[in-house]
Amino acid sequence: MYQNKRKAYHTAILGILSAIIIIQNFVPLLGYIPIPPLNPTIIHITVIVAALTLGTKDGMIIGGVWGVSRLIKAFIAPASPLDLLLFTNPIISIVPRILVGFVAGYVYHLFKQKKGKDSLGMVVSSVFASLTNTVLVLFFIYVFYKDDYATALNVDVANLAKALGAIVQTNGIAEAVAAAIIAPIVARPLKRFRTN
Repeated sequence: MYQNKRKAYHTAILGILSAIIIIQNFVPLLGYIPIPPLNPTIIHITVIVAALTLGTKDGMIIGGVWGVSRLIKAFIAPASPLDLLLFTNPIISIVPRILVGFVAGYVYHLFKQKKGKDSLGMVVSSVFASLTNTVLVLFFIYVFYKDDYATALNVDVANLAKALGAIVQTNGIAEAVAAAIIAPIVARPLKRFRTN
């Protein structure tokens, strides 16, 4: 009976977080803040919460839901011409999102093994997971579409790496700080409820 309740809780939380991810992807301003040329995101926080609450594997599943829904959105409702170019590539739209869940869960697990490091682990894993998304998306854009992206940014290809570094320092750091504050606040009561 207890195992059935745990499975039901687990499935319900996965379903709720998946629904939140899908809604964040398709409802304007709930998941992406439209500031061209890239849309800074807050969806990664939902993936991080999943990893902190349910574990690495489930964080990766929710990250996968984010990636697949992002891929679909790029085809059916692109926010810009760049969306159609960049995020229809599964390596850019899906792989970094799955790795957000992996990094959040794995780093948190490392901290959780040390007594009294639970809160610090949540914060650090949130920062690393958030930066994983930003850095990998920009890295893959550079690898696959650097000429097109440089043109969109109105930057010489030789200076594109610096421009991408500036995006990491602005959008990336802001997203990481938001994740470090919000994800632990949301995950902590969910974890307590799960334990009870």
